[in-house]
Amino acid sequence: MTKRMVVSSAFVLAALGALSGSAQAQRRTSVGFAAGATFPVGDLGDATSTGFHILGTLAVSGSASMPIGFRVDGMYNNLSGKSSGPDVNVWSVNGNLVYAFPGGSTATPYIIGGAGWYNTKADQSGAESSNDIGINVGVGARFALSGFTTFAELRFHNVFSDPNSAQMIPLTFGILF
Repeated sequence: MTKRMVVSSAFVLAALGALSGSAQAQRRTSVGFAAGATFPVGDLGDATSTGFHILGTLAVSGSASMPIGFRVDGMYNNLSGKSSGPDVNVWSVNGNLVYAFPGGSTATPYIIGGAGWYNTKADQSGAESSNDIGINVGVGARFALSGFTTFAELRFHNVFSDPNSAQMIPLTFGILF
């Protein structure tokens, strides 16, 4: 009886290992870099002009059976001040869920959304930075190329700062390895 239990247990463990290995094989972990224009809106848009951003990302893609992936983004935004006002710098780290629509072979559309931490500071002497939470939501598309993937996306970020929320819309072009 003990020998039969050991053989049965070994078989079950081997089957579970094979199943988890095939499920893992369908997911892909990528590192990426991106840049683009940042459009301030609302009160932030009244004080600043269009700026730029750079982004670093760690992405775990979804699979055919589970099209929801996860992405962690670190982003720096620089927005130019209007009317001799100060530039505004925004650093952020966001955790996002990504839903990739099935069926895409070379181009895969997706929606993205999540929450994170935002550090905002006016670029002037004596200005204090503000640490706040925020949310983001957007749309994009990935384009599979030989050995790497590119992506383009548009997201809306809302930073819950005091006294007013700050909103911006980055238009991002990037590459995933």
